[in-house]
Amino acid sequence: MQTIIPDTGKDAIDWINDVHDAGGPFFVGAWFVILGGFLGLLALIGFWEALRDAGRLLVLAPILAVVGFTLVQISHLIPIAMAYELVPDYVDATGATKDSIASTADMFAVLALVLNYAGDVVLWGVVVPMYAYATLKTRVVGRWIGWLGFVVAFFAGWLGAFAPASDPIDGITFIGFVGFFVWMAAMGISLLLGQRAAAAKTPHLASP
Repeated sequence: MQTIIPDTGKDAIDWINDVHDAGGPFFVGAWFVILGGFLGLLALIGFWEALRDAGRLLVLAPILAVVGFTLVQISHLIPIAMAYELVPDYVDATGATKDSIASTADMFAVLALVLNYAGDVVLWGVVVPMYAYATLKTRVVGRWIGWLGFVVAFFAGWLGAFAPASDPIDGITFIGFVGFFVWMAAMGISLLLGQRAAAAKTPHLASP
């Protein structure tokens, strides 16, 4: 199985069969995705604290991060709900009932895909470049991390906005998807090391 969110039509039926065959491991992996989303949201909110000197407008970044991640999290929770309810119903159904459940699965799949698309555009197309600009302006972390943020924004956010209209573009956005996790890790590690270095340079007052 390549993704937690199914496509429609035959792909949705294949997804249902894959989920049924996978059983428990699917749910374990899916809930780890949800956990990762919450951790990612906390990280993006934390980045603002270190970069807020870039300007007042940057306060929009954590707000939009909450909006974007909320949409993405809902888009991932919908397939989990489908896996709990629709998948066993479809497997046990026959005839017209099976077709009806398949149609319902398509509806939820489209809803999840639309929410995921909207959330990704906000996160990768708006939030990440805002932080990337703030990184270059404040120089709190290495400049290469800021430029990497713009690479993520270009491939995953700005090109990603056109992904539903073009399969080749959709494939290229994978570069930004991978780059996002590299950027997140680089930001987190650099900020953490920077804080430790600053703490080490701060003189400690002697006890009386």
